Amino acid sequence: MADKKIKYQYQVLTWGPCVVKLKITDEFRDLLLKEGEASSVKENDYQHRLAGIIQKEFKFRDYNLLLPYVDEFLKMYTQVFEQWKNQKFKQPPNYLLRSMWINYQRQNEFNPPHDHGDDISFVIYLKIPEEIKEEFKNYKGRSAGPGGLSFIYGEGNRQAITYQSHFPTVGDMFIFPAWLKHYVAPFKSDVERISVSGNVAFNIPLNSLKQVAPGQYKPKAETNNIADYD
Repeated sequence: MADKKIKYQYQVLTWGPCVVKLKITDEFRDLLLKEGEASSVKENDYQHRLAGIIQKEFKFRDYNLLLPYVDEFLKMYTQVFEQWKNQKFKQPPNYLLRSMWINYQRQNEFNPPHDHGDDISFVIYLKIPEEIKEEFKNYKGRSAGPGGLSFIYGEGNRQAITYQSHFPTVGDMFIFPAWLKHYVAPFKSDVERISVSGNVAFNIPLNSLKQVAPGQYKPKAETNNIADYD
């Protein structure tokens, strides 16, 4: 028996949340930077809605310019989710972009562990100064380090994968379930890192995605779960 080679069939079960990482185009990045700058005025201040210890956070003045790009990424997420779960949707979900804002994170600012409202959230990284990259290079530890992004899931059992840590690069986009807890570590350098975040609701008629402007869709009641994700 010991000399006989036996072939075993096995299967690894899918477990935990589906998190997708991708790269946006330079065109979309440039548009986000331009619209973010134009939106960074007092009336668009969004800090009161967010969990981050960050002074400069502003909602975008007009989602309509951004919707075609966001729509493509959400369609991609739908396809990836079906592959990840190994099960097709009975009816593909439709989406509504409920909120989208830009974060200008500076020295010693951070996001504590938190989650979001709605169904899907995303973050896009637009600018990461060299000083933060150097901090990360010199960091000694197991987490993502200065300016890093960490997702937390489960009860922390050491025999399971209960967190994911990433040090993002410019153009990175993460799409993930809004209920997934996550946090962003501070950095010490006197520089500014720029990112964009957004929350998306399910099962909205697809034509609404491109027709509903900010303020025309009545949101759910605000809770502490509606939070920034840098």
